[in-house]
Order: sequence, then structure tokens, then C-alpha cells
Amino acid sequence: MNGTCALVLGLGRFGGGIEAIRFLHRRGYHVRIADKSNGADLLASQTALADLPGLDWQLGREDDRLLDGVRLLVINPAVPNEHPLLQAALQRGIACTQEVNLFLEHYPGRVIAITGTNGKSTTTTLIHAALQHSGLSAIVGGNIGYSLLSCEAQWHKDQIAVLEISSFQLERTDPAKHRVHGAVVTRVQKDHIDRHKTLSNYHAAKARIALLATEFLVHAADDPVAAAFASSARQRVQFTSEPPAEGSMGCVDGWLCARLTAAPAIRLLHQNALRLLGDFQRENVLAAAAAALLIGAFAHAASLALATAKPLPFRLQLLTMLHGVRIYDNGISTEIESTRSALRTLTGRIHWLGGGKSKDGDFATVANGVAPFIASAHLFGAAQQPLAACLKDRVPVTTHDHLADALAAALAVAKPGDAVLFSPAFASFDQYPNFRARALEFHQRIDALQKGTVHAAGSAD
Repeated sequence: MNGTCALVLGLGRFGGGIEAIRFLHRRGYHVRIADKSNGADLLASQTALADLPGLDWQLGREDDRLLDGVRLLVINPAVPNEHPLLQAALQRGIACTQEVNLFLEHYPGRVIAITGTNGKSTTTTLIHAALQHSGLSAIVGGNIGYSLLSCEAQWHKDQIAVLEISSFQLERTDPAKHRVHGAVVTRVQKDHIDRHKTLSNYHAAKARIALLATEFLVHAADDPVAAAFASSARQRVQFTSEPPAEGSMGCVDGWLCARLTAAPAIRLLHQNALRLLGDFQRENVLAAAAAALLIGAFAHAASLALATAKPLPFRLQLLTMLHGVRIYDNGISTEIESTRSALRTLTGRIHWLGGGKSKDGDFATVANGVAPFIASAHLFGAAQQPLAACLKDRVPVTTHDHLADALAAALAVAKPGDAVLFSPAFASFDQYPNFRARALEFHQRIDALQKGTVHAAGSAD
């Protein structure tokens, strides 16, 4: 672009900002970089870009003088729409985009995009595995934590990109410019009200994925939100736990089946063959199978990939046994539906570890969601007191400032045969930079307990 100035606002912490900078630099832009932080948390990003000459680092500031001479603004998804610098750019008539839009505008192959409230990353990973097992060239990335701009050198027109996309990203796509071959929507529930302000705004952001799809749209048959999404896709495929009608996915005598044409249903694999726990994972498998088959995967190869898939990190899985107590990790949970699905899956007495920062202040809904399933609750972080007030007359409750103390309290009351479930149901931003950091602390604590380097009560040896 012969030195045209582009401003990248917000580096992010999972690579999107870095790869957008590299992408623009390859095209000859003069790249200016702004982030409200100027601290050590950006040192890794600066180091990763040290090989690029001429970058204009403007850290620790976000004033509108940064827009002087700028022709393109690339916005991190975490930057809210009301951000003063974004609003100033719009007033000046500066073109605004985001990392995922750069990908959609330049990628030469077909794209399957996946969104929803829960199950996005699992479904994305399953689709990618099914395509690879079928011998199809496929790449995977997006909101799952990997920028697809980073592998531009390997792009080609016969390749399929499997793209996880969030509501934050979707609301900044333009269906007139950004199109995908197929779209998959896992169940759409309630989340991110702190960002979108209302539930209807959140649903509207998710609905944009249906407008992007040209060939197919996949969603749950009994999800009224996704079912109402308008779409010009040629085919709408639904998945259900019932025997499948023509043009749908379903279950027959425990078998996960595809019936995408008028022909009889095809048995793919039995639900007992899955390594993924829970009915919600069965839905993810059905959704992934539909997308993979619709874009050309072979049924037998896709079935093998789905049957052998392991849970992703921090999604419901049995971590270990401690003194006869089953320890489950569902650290991905930042809202109630993910936690409720996990609780429905487990058996026996369950001692729940939950807490963090509320996105909407609705503690009663969380309490109502967990109370029927748990033997005790051990709460931590900012949500501990208001949530305890909603639970105290229903189940035994302990409250703690920190996760380690809540875990110790849960283990203190758990008996052999019981389960301890770490499934926070709240955002992590009261004490952690993201849900991964919080989940990693839980893993580290469990590892230390297994090795005997700490006592269950919380003190180091």
C-alpha cells in the first residue's frame, strides 16, 4: 500500500493483533500500534515483532491524535464499540476493520464458521479433525486462539478453513463483504451482557453468522434463537436427539445418524464410543459431523475422527482421583449453562467450585441452575458473597477470596465416591487475565496435591 498508515488498536493476548500487524506489514502499510497498556504484559508481543522494521509503537495511550494520517483502523475484538478512539475514527471517515475480516476478505478457499454460546471450540476442533481424516486440506483457527493470518503462505483455493468466531467479532462483520461457505451455530443462550448491553443485542450479533453463510447453516432443532436466524444459505440442517427427518442429524437407538438427503439415515457412530462426556458433547459431535459431511468429508473417516477425539483442555473432563474423590475440570465455563450441562452429566454427590465476576449481576439464576445438582458449594472471588446469599438456605456453602481455599474446603467435605467440579460459571476478570489463567491455577493446585507438595487445607510443605 506504498506506506499508507494503518493503526492497530489493542494487541490482544492470543495472537490476533500480532498477526494483523504482520499481515499489514507484508502489504506495505506503515503500521502504528496502540494499546492502553505499556507494561510487561505486552513484552512478549513486542519481542515477537522485533524482526519487523519501522513499526510505530504508541503504547500507554489511546488519544485521538493517534489517528493523524491513518487510513485504516484495525480493532481488537475486546475494544468496545463506544471506545472514544473508535468513535473518533468513524467521525473522521477512517475505514475500520478487524483481524478476522482481513482473513475473510483475502482467503482463497472455502470457510466453515462456527459460533454459539458454548461448544464453539470443541465443534471447531471436531470439524477440522473430520476433514483431515477424510484427506481434505484444512486449517483451523480464529477465536479458538490461533490467527489464520499467520499461515497465509500455505493458503490455497482447494483448502478449507475452519473458523471459530465470537459475538464480538461477528458484530463487526459485513454480510455484503464477508461470506463463508457454511455456518454452524451451537446453542445460543445468555452471555456477554456486559458487552452487548441486552440479550437481544447478543443474539443479533450471533445472527450475523447466518447472513454470512452461502451454502449451509447448521443448528439445533430445538434452539428457538438459532431457528429464527434469517439466512440465504442453500440448505438449513438441524440436529436433534430424536430420529432424524430428511435433511437433518439425529439419534436412533444410541447411534448418531446423518440423513442429509432423501435416502435412509446413515449410522455414523454409537454415542457410547465417544470419549467426550455429556449430552451437550453429543450435540457438538452431531453439528460437527453435519458440517464435515456437507463440505465433502467421508462418513467413515469423519466417524473415526469424532469417536477418537479427546476433550479440549478445560472442557468437562475427569482430571484425576484424590483419595477416592473424582476431580473434574470444566474451567471453560464463564456462564451458567456450561456449568449446568456439566452438572447434569456427572453422577453421585457433587461439590461445586464456582465464582468470579458476574457479567450481568444475576446471581439468582446461577443459584437456581446449580442448587438441584450439588451437595455443597464452595465459592471464590467477587461473586462469593452475593451468590452465597442466594444459595445459603438450599445447600451448604463456604466462601473464600481465592480459588485455592475454595478447593481445600471442597476436598475437606468430599467423601470417596463423591465428585468435585471446578466450573466457575462467572467471568475470570476479577482476579485473572482470562479463563485459561484461572483454569491453569486449578490444574497446578491439583498437580501439587497429587505430588504431595501442598496439603488439601492449602499450606505448603
